[in-house]
Amino acid sequence: MSEETNNPDPLPEEVPTTPPVGEAGSQPVAESVPAPVAEPEPVPVAEVPMQKRSRKRRKRKQRLTSCNVLDCTRDHQQFWRFTPSGRSVKLVEVYDDPDPHALISSQHTRRDASQMWDPHCQNDAWLPMEKVFFRVLQLPMCDPEELEGMVELQLEKISPLPVSQIVWTFETVPPVTGTAPDHQVVVVILASRTMVEDQIGQLESIGYRPDRLEVPVLRQVLAARDEAGQVDGAWVYPRIINDQPVCLVAWWVGGELRNINVAHLTSTEHLNELTEHLTASAWAAEQEDWAPAEWRWHLVADRELAEQWLPLLNEWAGQGVQPHDPPETASLAAVCAHNASRPLEEANLLPPEYRDRFHRDDVDRVWLNVAGWMLVAYALFVGLYFHFLGNLRDEARKARSESKKLERKHEGMALEEERFLKKREYDELRKKALECMQAVAVSLPGDMELLTMNFNDRKESNQNLSVTGSVPTDLDELVATFKDQMVSIEVKDAEENDIRLFANVLEGSIVEIPIRGDPKKRWSLNCSLVMNREKRRKDK
Repeated sequence: MSEETNNPDPLPEEVPTTPPVGEAGSQPVAESVPAPVAEPEPVPVAEVPMQKRSRKRRKRKQRLTSCNVLDCTRDHQQFWRFTPSGRSVKLVEVYDDPDPHALISSQHTRRDASQMWDPHCQNDAWLPMEKVFFRVLQLPMCDPEELEGMVELQLEKISPLPVSQIVWTFETVPPVTGTAPDHQVVVVILASRTMVEDQIGQLESIGYRPDRLEVPVLRQVLAARDEAGQVDGAWVYPRIINDQPVCLVAWWVGGELRNINVAHLTSTEHLNELTEHLTASAWAAEQEDWAPAEWRWHLVADRELAEQWLPLLNEWAGQGVQPHDPPETASLAAVCAHNASRPLEEANLLPPEYRDRFHRDDVDRVWLNVAGWMLVAYALFVGLYFHFLGNLRDEARKARSESKKLERKHEGMALEEERFLKKREYDELRKKALECMQAVAVSLPGDMELLTMNFNDRKESNQNLSVTGSVPTDLDELVATFKDQMVSIEVKDAEENDIRLFANVLEGSIVEIPIRGDPKKRWSLNCSLVMNREKRRKDK
């Protein structure tokens, strides 16, 4: 941490001063406690050296699935994990590590995918009380959207450090129940930018990216308003940090928070420095005219610390200082987790540029995860594609092999079929030839002589049967008789139906043959068979 934030000098009220009696209005006291602003004077925007922040305060509460709270402000590390349970939160895991720099398990800090479109507080971290400054302002009532600008105009007056070197936020204190005030109370929380960046760097080094940085003691201060609403008083919250006492004092008047200051004491042997600080702050309240008629003093500390501090405070106050037990640290963490549903811009000391960087990283992480899963899906798809492609190739190879076998088998069967058809055709032609011979033998008259008979089995020929012979010259009319007999010959077909054997019988020329003693004439007939003349096609 920077030396600047460890040094209490930037916070004037941390230097205990006791003004002389009768000089309550002296200059040192007026400078030691910053006066709350009842009616702030308008400050020109041009005089504010800090650039206007462009963040927009969202009023919509976010729905959380879980919230982690981490405390590394002491000599050990405490981690709590909460989940929503109705209107409260439920503690599901807690770790206490003596090493404040121990790594946080990634299974607890894994970012939700919903951070991409709905940034919310998933990781809450605490800042040390002694390195944060508190200022209480009283501002006129206004719209919530205007409140941030009104607070920003007061930074030059209330900031203990240059405005360009701080990180700030604010939280509105709810008014007392049943009242209608004409002003609103705002607690401004300021911290050195160097200190905050160092804290973020330490948190990131242990694997913890905070969505919200806050000071848990403020939750204790605001929780005391129920009791402070009944009495006026100062509430003292002591802490022992590295053997050095640090006290936060909250001043309430009529149930309204008027001031918060922090006192850094030299050691536990110098508790009188606290009484001097309380005296100076009380006299400053008298000077600013907001002190009550009588102060009531409250000490919020554990039993051991209370036994050590109460005698001195009772002796100084001259009356009983009322002790209070501090809440359990886990209860304080539960309150922070319950308030995590607020927008990230409210009461958050995490600089906006870090929130933007974390959000960009969340978006990049989601897209990288999506791209990674898409690559895995693509690789799976490609693997399945080549797997099924290999199976298809094997099946295609087998199919081609089977096809070749079937083709060879088909060729053999086609060859056998061709042989069978040829044989059947040849058998039919032989049958036709026999029928032709029978027809000639039956139809030929006895006086006619058969010389030649030619049988042609070609389908394209119209002269399938050619018959020649001789006949006595005076009996040439027998040729016509023979022709008529040939035309009328019928045979049985494959279906046992009677059909004509010859489709056409043509009588050829009758030529006289000069032969001595026995003149004859030569005759011829050309017969066309009734048959299927279509050529048979061979199957390929």
